[in-house]
Amino acid sequence: MNIERSKADERASAVSLAGLTFAVIAPLTYIAQRMLERVRAPVVNPGLILISTHLGYVWRSAVAAWFGAACAGLVYLALRDEKANVRHATRLSAGLVVTGLGLAWLALRYP
Repeated sequence: MNIERSKADERASAVSLAGLTFAVIAPLTYIAQRMLERVRAPVVNPGLILISTHLGYVWRSAVAAWFGAACAGLVYLALRDEKANVRHATRLSAGLVVTGLGLAWLALRYP
């Protein structure tokens, strides 16, 4: 019975740390994207902000949520001490890098 409880506690702590990772990484990713836009773009007329679409906001939010979820998945898999999870974490890491590079290329190519 104690072994089952310790596995449940281990899973609960892994889920908690994965959630904490998402809660920290997603906003930081959004802030980093916004700062990059501010550095790259010229000074914006505040009157045009209300007229412009909010597609940039949706894009930044979606990328931040994706990156936060991927990092949370990596943390969860890293905390679970099983050989199969190591293989899955390696694949998720490779996918994260490739997709991140693809998104960076798209953002630079089509600003």
